[in-house]
Amino acid sequence: MSTVIPFPQRPADTTQTGDDGTCTGRTAPVVRAVYTVAETAEILSLSLGSTYALVRSGEIPAMKLGGRWLIPKRRLHQWLDDLPDTLADDTAGGRRRHRHQRDA
Repeated sequence: MSTVIPFPQRPADTTQTGDDGTCTGRTAPVVRAVYTVAETAEILSLSLGSTYALVRSGEIPAMKLGGRWLIPKRRLHQWLDDLPDTLADDTAGGRRRHRHQRDA
């Protein structure tokens, strides 16, 4: 004889309500906590290959689950916020300096 363990009931209130409190019939949107590598590449305006390279090197905070790289949204945004502001270092007098130019 086998023992059957029932699953807990899902919450009944998964639909959205309108301003007047009536049911709209639409389910509440699912908010994901992670980005895919493709989504991250689009956010950062990088190629997919460059983004994968940064993920594999550990530069972009990511984790591998089931053979798939996932980037936690909070960690990505924190990483972006913590990046040094290099714009001021890369420009001189409002013009971008090139490597071959020397400081006067």
